[in-house]
Amino acid sequence: MNCDAIAPHYWWIERLGMGRALERRRRWFLPELGNSRRALVLGDGDGRFLRELLRRNPTVRADYVDLSGRMLELARQKAGTERVDYQRGDALSVEFPRDTYDLITTHFFFDCFSANDLDTLIGRVADAAKPGAQWIVSEFRTGNVLARLLVSGLYLFFRVTTGLKARRLVDHRPILRAHGFRLRDERHSRGALVVSELWER
Repeated sequence: MNCDAIAPHYWWIERLGMGRALERRRRWFLPELGNSRRALVLGDGDGRFLRELLRRNPTVRADYVDLSGRMLELARQKAGTERVDYQRGDALSVEFPRDTYDLITTHFFFDCFSANDLDTLIGRVADAAKPGAQWIVSEFRTGNVLARLLVSGLYLFFRVTTGLKARRLVDHRPILRAHGFRLRDERHSRGALVVSELWER
């Protein structure tokens, strides 16, 4: 999906709909990332997580990929360009260097993909990860009726505003395990509607 149309308004849309819950989920594992040196950041939107990552880790360098030119510009404004390579492109087709990253972050990004596309994406990114790499995932869960209704509403909103093609959440956990990652820790909020996960290869 391309978020150009909603990029200038994304912050307040998120805050109005979910308060600070998504922000907390993005930042939860930041204290674990102090030893990271090369990061691949996918789906961070306006760059709020990227800015915090750079602030807390003065040696990390990041490759930041997004399909939205407007989101890229917002991220540049927030995080600067000194230690970040910004690339506009589709994560399903961008060429990632092999065995390079010791940190991968995907915040509320997996929900943009069908099952087949998510399997392809995770496989491509896994090839770019070093042994021992950490993968931070923030995502929605639909464990009850209210959560399913809310997430269905979010899919409808993003389908109308961004052209999102995915229709439902895909369980990313078995795909990550199949590509050699194990879940080290997870934290929930909003009645387990949103979750932060720390995976390690």
